[in-house]
Amino acid sequence: MRLFLLGVLAASVFLSGCRKEEPPPDAGALRVAITYATFHPGCLTLSVVDREDPSRTDVAQVPVEAGGSSGTELVAILGREGWSRNLTLTASARERSCNGPVVAEQSVEAQVPVEGITETRLALRAEDLDGDGYVSARGERPGSDCDDDDANIHPAATELCDGIDNNCANGEADAPDALTYYADADGDGYAASNAQPRPACVPPSGFVTQLGDCNDADARIHPGQQESVCDGVDEDCDGVPDDDGFAVGTSCTTAQGCAGMRSCQSTSSAACVSQQQPSDWYVDEDGDGRAGAAVGPGCVAPVPGATTERTDCDESTRFASTGARDVCDRLDNDCDGQVDEDDPGCAAVTWRQDTVGVATGNWNAVAPYGQDRGWLAGDAGRVVHVSGTAFDAVTSCAGEWRSAWAASNGRVFLGASTGELATVRPDALASCERVGGPGSAPLNGMVGFEQGTTVRLFAVDSQGRVIRWEYVEGAPTQAAPQLVTQVASNLRAIHGLGPETLLAVGAETVGLTERPVAWRAPASGSTWTKENLGVPTSTGYLRAVRVLTPRLAYVAGDDGLLLERSGTTWTARSGPTPSGSGTPDYRALLAFGRTALYVVTSTSNDLHFFDGTAWNSVIVAAETLNALEGTGPGDVWGAGHDGALVRWRP
Repeated sequence: MRLFLLGVLAASVFLSGCRKEEPPPDAGALRVAITYATFHPGCLTLSVVDREDPSRTDVAQVPVEAGGSSGTELVAILGREGWSRNLTLTASARERSCNGPVVAEQSVEAQVPVEGITETRLALRAEDLDGDGYVSARGERPGSDCDDDDANIHPAATELCDGIDNNCANGEADAPDALTYYADADGDGYAASNAQPRPACVPPSGFVTQLGDCNDADARIHPGQQESVCDGVDEDCDGVPDDDGFAVGTSCTTAQGCAGMRSCQSTSSAACVSQQQPSDWYVDEDGDGRAGAAVGPGCVAPVPGATTERTDCDESTRFASTGARDVCDRLDNDCDGQVDEDDPGCAAVTWRQDTVGVATGNWNAVAPYGQDRGWLAGDAGRVVHVSGTAFDAVTSCAGEWRSAWAASNGRVFLGASTGELATVRPDALASCERVGGPGSAPLNGMVGFEQGTTVRLFAVDSQGRVIRWEYVEGAPTQAAPQLVTQVASNLRAIHGLGPETLLAVGAETVGLTERPVAWRAPASGSTWTKENLGVPTSTGYLRAVRVLTPRLAYVAGDDGLLLERSGTTWTARSGPTPSGSGTPDYRALLAFGRTALYVVTSTSNDLHFFDGTAWNSVIVAAETLNALEGTGPGDVWGAGHDGALVRWRP
């Protein structure tokens, strides 16, 4: 017996795929009617299995007319040689195509007749009620249509964010305009960087759109958070712990100029920490070319000109430094702890005393300028040039002279009780140049500074004026003296290393009491500053001032007042107290360093010297001294009452 699968009322097809050229006219056949209802099969197949030998099987695709949700397809089955007549027939319908799911299927048992035709029916049923070509997903053999009541909803539909699963897959997650959400475990608005995406049109509960949380278990940690605690935790998730206000881990420079990194010092603060070891730095304050004044530790020079090598043991004087030559001047010039040890004859050097001029004349000022030469100025027009043992009077400078200062070329400048200034050269004693000042009060003190052929002279008077006179050597005419400033004080002395370091001293009237006062020149501009001397109850005048460095100065005055300025602070120092005389007034002061101070008092004729440890009398003059000056610690002059002149010059 032979078995054939025939097309619908058409030519027969062997189940094996070969066409029979002349089927026997008396062969029996099965005519199979396959009906389908409420859907349109995308692919219809009929399988035939020999029940007596299930290994004999054949399958054929049955053509289905296009369109329509119901219909019948006819198939003829002929006998086949080697097959039995007892068959199992199975009709299967798939959705959309032969790759789609089986949505309907029925099997029947049939027998091929020896002759004639036997009718067999197979009925397939599935639901595509909305006619969109997709079978309902309900039932025993579901299709892929999740809503068989709406032809716009099926797997091929475009997904929209409209609250409906239009394409029957993933809800609305695959809508083109859906957003991607991520689980936010700690509720801070950010998900972990490795969180799994979840597309959705509506934010799911506990989900956010932003990634980047570096600790999704702590709501205090997330991007955009301010670093509020210095603790090594990256609170803002930017990869750098404790940045923002703490700037931990960034390069920095300490206050001492050392390169470092910022690190936490507490939970609320960070600081620049360096592994570099700062060095001690020194500067030259006394102008001797050697550095010895400490300006603090640092990895770079804290001020211009600073050096890490300390070469000056005494920054209070330009006459002493490490390795300098020791000379006879009462100073430890070479910083070896000894004084004048290299000059065995120094201890035998005595003071020279002279009476210059009339015995009743007083010297108010002395102005040496080197090599045992200098000037004396005093009352009643007395001006004398001193050269060793020669004393030559100037007869052309009538006046009451209160102050004097000599330039290095020997020219002396004089200040009168009437506010007038004058100048004389040692080689022209008969020519006294005189010029009126901006005031008429006594010029009590003066100091000058040389630059080439120009002398800038500064003088102070009893009405608080500070006066400047610029004198150019050899000029056919000279500029008139100018008023620099006027302060509410009676000024008695002025000194400085230059115009920017000037100190003017005297007294101011507070109520009905005279109190000591000092005024500091401005480094720039024109406003002078009154110093805070730290002695608010002291009375009387400051009568002498010495500026040794920009940071070191001494002033002296009435009631035994002796003050030292170190930096910006004034401190009272102990001065000489001659026995049996009570508290003396200090008339004059000369200083060359912290270990070389000279003072004369109102109560004795002694010239007192301070060596850094104690005050001692170095000479008892024949008369009371009024003025002190020197070109250096080895050239000291004193002058005073009744023509007294004392000199110490080894």
